[in-house]
Amino acid sequence: MPKLYLTDTFVFGARCPAGKDQEIYWDHPIGADGHIRNGSISGLGLRVTAQGAKSFIHAYQFNGKPYRRTLGSTVILNVGSARMAVRDRAQKLDAGENPDFEADTSRAHLLTVQEAINHYWESHVHALSEEYRGSFTQLTAQWLKKAPKIASRRGHNVRKRYTDFGSMFADRPLSSIRPLDIERYQKQFASPYVFNNALRHVLALFNWAIRMQLVDMRNPCHPIRARKVIRRRRDYSTEQIRQIAANIFCPVVEAVPESGTLTGYAKRDMALVKGHASVANDQMLELCNFMGILFLTVARPSDLVRAEFDHFDLEALVWHKHNTKGIKLSHSIYEYAYRSVPIHPRVAAMVQAQQQRWPDAKLLFPSHTDPNQPRDNFRKGLARFKALPGVPEYFQLYDLKRIAISMMLAGQGVSHEAISHYVDHKGNLTTTMIYDLGLVDPMRPVTQRLGELLGV
Repeated sequence: MPKLYLTDTFVFGARCPAGKDQEIYWDHPIGADGHIRNGSISGLGLRVTAQGAKSFIHAYQFNGKPYRRTLGSTVILNVGSARMAVRDRAQKLDAGENPDFEADTSRAHLLTVQEAINHYWESHVHALSEEYRGSFTQLTAQWLKKAPKIASRRGHNVRKRYTDFGSMFADRPLSSIRPLDIERYQKQFASPYVFNNALRHVLALFNWAIRMQLVDMRNPCHPIRARKVIRRRRDYSTEQIRQIAANIFCPVVEAVPESGTLTGYAKRDMALVKGHASVANDQMLELCNFMGILFLTVARPSDLVRAEFDHFDLEALVWHKHNTKGIKLSHSIYEYAYRSVPIHPRVAAMVQAQQQRWPDAKLLFPSHTDPNQPRDNFRKGLARFKALPGVPEYFQLYDLKRIAISMMLAGQGVSHEAISHYVDHKGNLTTTMIYDLGLVDPMRPVTQRLGELLGV
C-alpha cells in the first residue's frame, strides 16, 4: 500500500489501480513530488474503491488488537478535518480510552442484541468454565458454539424445539427488549431446569449491559419468576430391582435370521436385517457389561468411563479407582490418592470380555471412532434396555449405584462408615444416607413379628 502525503488535490485525483477492489493511501511526510511536508498523521489513510468511492480511515491498536475504522466520506471530510479527527482519537488512545466506544454516543442506544452478546462473550463469558460456555451458547448464542474437533453428521437430524435468545432478537436494539419479549422466549421451555438455566443466562447478560452502562434501563428479566423445581425420588421396588439385575446379567439378544436360499432384493434386505441385529446385540452386550460393573462395584459412571485396563488386578480381584473424589496425598494439585476396592469375579469376567473386544485400547470402554477417547454415551443401547419388560421408563445409569447402596443399607446392614469409604464419599455420612431407596420388603418381617407379639 502506497505512503504519500495527503492533500485535497491528491484526494480529488486518487484512483484505484486496475485489477484491485480497493487501494489505501496512508498519510506520510514525503509527498508525491518527493518533498518532505509537515503535518502528516500516522494511522490516517484514504480508501479508494474500484467503484470510485473514497473515504478516510483510521488504523490503530487498542488493548493489543489492531483496528481499522472509517471516519467518513471525502464528500463530508477534507484532509484537514480528517487529520484533526485522528489527532483527537489518538489523545483518547493515549488516555486508555476506546475512541469508537464514545465517538458516536447514539450507537449505545442502537446496540443490537447480537452485538451485545458478542461483546459480553469477549469481555466475560469466554474466561468462564467450558460447561458454562457450552450452556450459554446452546441457549443464548448458537453462532458462538464451539466447532467439534472431528467433523461428523452426529446430531445433524436432531431438531431443536426452541430458538436461542440471540437468534430470536438478533437485530433488535438491546434497549427495546421488554419483559413480554423475555416471557415469549421463556415459554419455549417445558422443563423447569432448562427454563431456569435460560433465564439465568439472559438475566446475567442484561445485568452486565446495565453495569457497563451500555443501556440505561431496568432489567427486563426481573418480572419473570423462576419455576419451582420439585425433585422426585426414582424409587424401585424389590421386584423391579430383581428384573433389572436379570436383564443386566442375562441380557436379551435378538435372534439373527438365516438367509437361506434367498436371492436378489430379498437377500439384500435380509442382510440389512442381520446387520442391524448384530449391531444391536453388540451395543446391548457392551451396555450390560458397563451396567454390570457399575452394579457390582457401586461406582459412578464417570469413574468407569475413565477406567483403564491397567487399573484392574484380575488375579487379586482389586480395582484401583483413579481420578475419583479421594483425599489428596499432598498439597500438589497433580497428586491424588486412589481408592482400592474389591471386585466380584463376575466383574473380572466382564473386564476380560471388554479386553477381548478392544485388544488395542487403553480404556475399558473406548469410543468407537477414536479408541484413545472414552465413550461418551450409551444412548441407543439404553433406549433398548428401557424397552425391556420390567424396566421403568425413568431408569438411569446412576440409579444402579443408588440401588446397590440401598440394598447394602437395608438388606445386609452394612454400616454407613464402611459404605462411605467403599463408594468414595470422603466420609460424608449424610451423602451416603440419601441413597437409601426406602425399600419396603426388608421391613416386612419386622411388621409380621410385631403383629404376632400383639396377637393380631
